[in-house]
Amino acid sequence: MAYESSYETGRQPFLPDPKRGNWLNPQDFIYAGISLVFRIDIISMSLLSTFDVGILIFIPIYLLGMAIYTVPLMVLQSYMGQFSSSGFISAFRLSPIFKGIGFVSLLTNILILAYHSLFAMVPLLYMFASLNPTLPWSCDGFKSWAHNITEDEEKNLCNVYIHNETEPQIDTNYTSSNETSFQFINHHIPSVLYFQYLFHDFQLFRYDDFQFSMSWQLILCALLVWTIIGVIVYKFFQTEVIGTIVRYTVYMVLGLMCFFIIGFSFLPGSGHVFRHLFTVRWRDVMFGIVTIPMHGMSAFGPGWGIFLTMASFNKFRTNVIKQSCLIALGQFMVMIGLDVLTNLSETFFNEVTNGDYYAQVEHVWILYLSSGSVLAHFPWANLWSILFYFMLFWSSMTLMILQLHSIITSTLDEFIFLREKKLQVGLGFVGFLAMTSLYFSSNHGITYSTALTIDTYNTQTAINLLLILIILWIYGRERFQRDFEFMTSHRFSTWNVYILRFIAPVGMVLSLIGGLFISHYEHAITTLFFDLCAILFIAVPWLGIPGFAIYLMSRSMGSIKTRFLRCCRPNDWFPIEAEEKQKYEQLVGSVEITQTLSELKDEEVI
Repeated sequence: MAYESSYETGRQPFLPDPKRGNWLNPQDFIYAGISLVFRIDIISMSLLSTFDVGILIFIPIYLLGMAIYTVPLMVLQSYMGQFSSSGFISAFRLSPIFKGIGFVSLLTNILILAYHSLFAMVPLLYMFASLNPTLPWSCDGFKSWAHNITEDEEKNLCNVYIHNETEPQIDTNYTSSNETSFQFINHHIPSVLYFQYLFHDFQLFRYDDFQFSMSWQLILCALLVWTIIGVIVYKFFQTEVIGTIVRYTVYMVLGLMCFFIIGFSFLPGSGHVFRHLFTVRWRDVMFGIVTIPMHGMSAFGPGWGIFLTMASFNKFRTNVIKQSCLIALGQFMVMIGLDVLTNLSETFFNEVTNGDYYAQVEHVWILYLSSGSVLAHFPWANLWSILFYFMLFWSSMTLMILQLHSIITSTLDEFIFLREKKLQVGLGFVGFLAMTSLYFSSNHGITYSTALTIDTYNTQTAINLLLILIILWIYGRERFQRDFEFMTSHRFSTWNVYILRFIAPVGMVLSLIGGLFISHYEHAITTLFFDLCAILFIAVPWLGIPGFAIYLMSRSMGSIKTRFLRCCRPNDWFPIEAEEKQKYEQLVGSVEITQTLSELKDEEVI
């Protein structure tokens, strides 16, 4: 057989969970995959931007990235999840010696979910603030709380300062007597100042050594976020129900996103954005190619293994190649739409300063914070602000629900004794994450959370590299293609295998090296708490991969090489449905018999 039974190895047998459920609608997997790109924090923080390269260059670059990176990796993860019908821990019975990767992913996902809840808290806070008769960050509402700002913060979009030619010289040390030297003016955004005002700390986002503080408004929003998730876990945490929630969420977000793109298109400067998007600048091609792995990072959500676990809810014969292509195209459309919104907001701020060369506008978390001041210029600003922040809030909530469902499902798949306590396990995770996330509602947690974003990006890239090694090298190309064709009745082309084997790893390694340098810089300016989080939830768990391998090999027999090869062999690697399992055993058995007869024939000829 191509796999070993747990009875042959002496390991604990894998027992499928009959209550884990499947997608109610086969299309729900596509909607869930598209919703993984609701990592609006990546776009809002301007880590990715189609505006920098132009859409005419970005489209072929993205399609190239889909062909050599995103879709093939989606197919690999879908194969592991769908074939095994298990989450990101138990699926590694494909090669048990690497099962430690599943536990690394578990701890990393818990940390990510704790700090990523920040991107649901902030829109919820602004949504509630939009219920005031006057928006607090509008120029009229700004006056009611902006009495403690400094002289520097007084230069904002409600008090735009434009240089004129008759101004006196500011500095004549580096200019001739008939020249005027102007000082650069940084205009703050009222909606950002409002967020800083809630912490009574206008040093927020400046990476200075500032005193720790928390906002009671954001703490209440954090508790409300986890209360909503707790209710969903208690009442609606079945896979079928979650699929329905995700489906209608995608409809709602796409509809509101298109509506706001149309609305933002009437803002000053929008014509410049659309002209720039369709401008071909060939010097930016290399920059676009370098960002392919970063776009791939956002395609799989904030943590590793979510996509794999979602695929495990598919029916066994689902064509994941077609679905992966549709997911990648859907993510592309969402990414373009959110990026256009970001750039329309950014350009509007530049237009407010009348294009003054010596004046600029401070951009902070453009979609989450800065766009509030854009909405303040709309008629019926309160209504549009509520809808806009509800879109951001619920998209982040949906992503959190999917990630939590992935964590709980993978935990129950691996630890059989916990299956009867699913509700207690789910609520226990919610309680722990709620307490942990409170730190990220502080000024330190908000300012320095980008360090964890880079750390988790590095973790995802490293695990994807190991996944290619495990499936396409250790398990083997031919066995993978055989299993994949049996599962979907479609063949995974050999040229795609070679791209994943030889081309994709090169770009991933270069991206990982760059990510490590950025991570080193980020941790040089963060607090001790973030260093400890990175060590306890990201660095230390990686020791579990060789540790688990040594543990398995110590329980085996023979030489070190024999033990290693035996622990690499699949364990209980077969479809869980009885009929499909029988067909698979017949297929594998006939292949092995054919190979054996071929070997005997060769010996007779010799």
